[in-house]
Amino acid sequence: MSVVEDICELLDSYNGRDKVVRLACYSCKLYGCLRGEKPWETAGSRLSGARLMLRLFDDIPMLRHTYNYGLGRHESSKVAAVLGVLANVVDQTFLPVEKACWLHEVGVLRLSARAAERLEVLSTALWAASLYISLIQTIRSMRHTWWSRSCLAAGGEAGAARRQLDARLLLQAAAGGKLLLDIVHAVSCLPRGALWGARVPAAHVAAIATASSLAGIALHFARKRLLK
Repeated sequence: MSVVEDICELLDSYNGRDKVVRLACYSCKLYGCLRGEKPWETAGSRLSGARLMLRLFDDIPMLRHTYNYGLGRHESSKVAAVLGVLANVVDQTFLPVEKACWLHEVGVLRLSARAAERLEVLSTALWAASLYISLIQTIRSMRHTWWSRSCLAAGGEAGAARRQLDARLLLQAAAGGKLLLDIVHAVSCLPRGALWGARVPAAHVAAIATASSLAGIALHFARKRLLK
């Protein structure tokens, strides 16, 4: 029953349920692309819309997080603080931009076609920028963990701490791989001319996003197991 309990615990949290819905969303899109069945792609789009609906109310929690983080004075270095502040600014900006795109889509906010397109591109660019900053933060965390590991001896209590750091390093490497998949996905949604924007086939994008979604759920459970 532990598997059932783990799944229920995953679904009971906002972030956990979002991971499951994301996996269902891109699995449907992938199946629809591979089989050429539009209803499955529509189902994936509807699930994506459900995730967007929930994000419409993330502004206040994000504001609280940004306020509590401040200028990152608690960080170990100025670079880490600058990255943290920059990540918060990007994420805080993304939410109202995405909201404006949705309001235009439903007809509440009336924009010209050109303005609406620019807003969509801005939203995607902010998403990609947030992922890129997270990747840099993850790489820096890996370097710090590796340095801490190299300072420990192989046996005794230090050996146990070293194994714990090995587990943490493995999780950070997996998180970095997931972020790379997400960056490929995000940039693929940009218009043609922006790196590889609009050049990756829809089936490949769906496969990348599905792999990232599976990795996200696997990481959730791996963190629970390895970092107890």
